[in-house]
Amino acid sequence: MLGPQLNRIRERLDAVKAGKGLEQGLFDRARAIFDRDDGGEKLDVLRELDRDFDRAGVHTAADAKLLRELGKLKGKLGSLSEGLADRAQAALVEFELAVRRAERLLATLALPPGLVTALDADFVRLARAVKVADLFARTAAESDPKGEGFELFARPARDPRPPASARLAVAEFWARRAQANVNDVGQKRRDLDLAHELLLRASAGSMGDRDRLRQARMEVAAARERVRASPVVRSLHDLVRHVRHTARKDPRTAYRSLKALYERAIEAGDHELAQVARDAVGAMLPSATELKPLVEQSRLKQQLGWKEPGRAAEGVEKLDQAPAGGKPGTDAAGDVLAQLAFDLDEEKLEALELASGCARFFDVEDTLTEELVEAELTETKPVQRRVSYPTQRMSYEFTNSLDELHNFVIQSPSMLLYDLASSRQTVRAYLEEEPPQQSKRIKKTAVRVYVLDASGSMHGPRSRFRDAILIAELNALRVKARQGVPFDPLYFSFFNDSPTELARIDSGPEATRQIEKLFRHSPAEGQTDISLALMSSFESIRNAQGKDPYLSRATVVLVTDGEDAVDLELVRKTRKPFEGLDISLSFISLGEENPDLKSLVVEQRTVGGRAFYHHLSDAEIGVARTEFDSTWRTLLPAEVPATTGALEGLLPHLEALEQIAGGRPAIAPARADGQFDALFPLPGSGTAPEGPLAQRLADILDAVAEAASLASVDTRGAESVTLLGHLLGLYGVPVPKYLEVLDAPSASVKAAVERLRLLCKPFG
Repeated sequence: MLGPQLNRIRERLDAVKAGKGLEQGLFDRARAIFDRDDGGEKLDVLRELDRDFDRAGVHTAADAKLLRELGKLKGKLGSLSEGLADRAQAALVEFELAVRRAERLLATLALPPGLVTALDADFVRLARAVKVADLFARTAAESDPKGEGFELFARPARDPRPPASARLAVAEFWARRAQANVNDVGQKRRDLDLAHELLLRASAGSMGDRDRLRQARMEVAAARERVRASPVVRSLHDLVRHVRHTARKDPRTAYRSLKALYERAIEAGDHELAQVARDAVGAMLPSATELKPLVEQSRLKQQLGWKEPGRAAEGVEKLDQAPAGGKPGTDAAGDVLAQLAFDLDEEKLEALELASGCARFFDVEDTLTEELVEAELTETKPVQRRVSYPTQRMSYEFTNSLDELHNFVIQSPSMLLYDLASSRQTVRAYLEEEPPQQSKRIKKTAVRVYVLDASGSMHGPRSRFRDAILIAELNALRVKARQGVPFDPLYFSFFNDSPTELARIDSGPEATRQIEKLFRHSPAEGQTDISLALMSSFESIRNAQGKDPYLSRATVVLVTDGEDAVDLELVRKTRKPFEGLDISLSFISLGEENPDLKSLVVEQRTVGGRAFYHHLSDAEIGVARTEFDSTWRTLLPAEVPATTGALEGLLPHLEALEQIAGGRPAIAPARADGQFDALFPLPGSGTAPEGPLAQRLADILDAVAEAASLASVDTRGAESVTLLGHLLGLYGVPVPKYLEVLDAPSASVKAAVERLRLLCKPFG
């Protein structure tokens, strides 16, 4: 497999981009000094291989999987695997030489302008070659087509062997018990939250179960996200009562409850209950003709709410914003974030996806502190409270006290003393209705103080992962502010050899500004001094403790690459004056293991503290993703299943791939009719703004339509596919990017695609 070599080259290229050559051994440095520079970056092997893949129609990973399944049917995987691996290895060696030249030029401070940009573009080509070769090199067991189909809550097969860590075993038990629990949602949530917490703690001592631990954490995180969106009921009987109670006054909540029951039944494998729940959900849905516009309108609302907050108010209801503890208002920073989304490059957009994953993986919202509110089962009657002033409601009571003299009802004056003595004196009682009293639940704060390593070694994947963790926290705070949900503030600071001041984020606009600032500038300079950073965070908490009560119970999360020894005794002495503040320390180590930090976590857990230590190696955080990893298919339309008959139509493309594996130039295969529907699908709903890319694609589609109109009717579709591939390659637009634009097109792109489809396929 060539993937590890690709990731290593990505690290070296990131180091060059950051202006820091990657640390190498003595032999590598000597070779870099004495290597001859023959001038220019000659990547003929890589670029020729890239052109061959374009001719064969392998634009995305989904295309490669289709051809791989066809090769498996034809018994050609062996020869294809060997040939593609050889050509990808040759391209790897060639690109590595180019990166070595760049490192040598960087050492001499003579890096030509534009060289790193060109290497970035060529790395995308290299990633496609390597990933296609690795895909075909997998064994038949790993390529089971059943595992690649769509399945609700599909889970990898669990390892039957017991894990090395007992904590991991307990977490897996809780996760399995929650999976089988369909009736009691409260218990299911509790099991999943406890399993997630234990998995966080198990990461400090389960080095032999890294893959198993990571898989369990992602499964539990996804399950927690699903179950938290459903109302809390304790049994199926309570669920029926809840649906009957809410169906009239709040149909959305009733629908959400039934849909959650269907998901839980599928997850537990209870097919009969799933069928019943599916029928109940279907009964609440409108007809198909009415449902489609509603779905499109909802999708448009989401797109406009993110991309164009100003336009969202025209056609859809605008979401409210709310600062901590305040009333819903407007988010003045929303426009800044929306504009930022248009300005981001592909690398920064990937950081948003990474931040979403970090929000799940590290539990940035700390749901153990959430109060569990059960669903309403019956109509709650108001409580009648007696008041001292006249109201519209009045009743009669008995008393033996003269304090109620002004409310006495005297029927027989001669019996007054007797009635008082026997507590039978009638008095008027005025009543007032008020909502029923609810038990007051106190939520302990779990404020997080992030201390983030900004030293020079934190560049490339390490810095992206570090920033993604903070972005996940800031975005979670921003979402709560938009929804008007109370939240605790967030604190963070960066450190190298001189820590920055602790920043406090307590509103949605401020969180937005910090996200924008992280995208514009990610700090990475200086040396790592972990001990100084921890002491500085303790000092900042102590200084702010009298002014900010939130810091009375804080969790300090240190994110570092671990490339520094920690003075444990100094940290212990520094913490002693703060023992009354209940400060816990947790660590996320990126790249290098740090036994000192791990021992601090073990010390805290032995005395019952909540702390975790999680280590991610460079190989785990540095997986090189490109647009080739897209799930779009360009050889078959998305709605066409990959049956044997459909795959047989891709034989010309498989033959072109065989030519590539044999080292021969690929001959462009004849285009099948299915490719026209795959590359010119029906445009998505909604209207995106007109940007430079949309204008370019509209011009390309208009040119394809005009050229196709000159061809014969029988060949228009195939000619359109050929011309589109040529123009996209000429103007440097990746095919996956083109398909993404078609999924949410601008008005001009949508009109151009519809005109082209009408011209080439007038009868559908």
